[in-house]
Amino acid sequence: MTEDTVIEILRNALQAEDEFSADDATRLDEIPSLDSMARVRMVLEIERALDDRLSMEEIIAIETVGHIRALLAAKGRQKVEG
Repeated sequence: MTEDTVIEILRNALQAEDEFSADDATRLDEIPSLDSMARVRMVLEIERALDDRLSMEEIIAIETVGHIRALLAAKGRQKVEG
């Protein structure tokens, strides 16, 4: 994964070839191209980055870009930036 794993996860989920950027406060429901299939790809990308499965509770709790970052940090896959 690149320097910003969360942005790479979202870029892969959105199948975006151009630049994609979002800050931690960006709500997933504010990303126009993040439809239901992209959300499934997002979960799969997160699980791939973690090399672990997410629980239903963890999946439901993902509402913002920051939630993805916190989830990766909690599982030891990314440093918390602050």
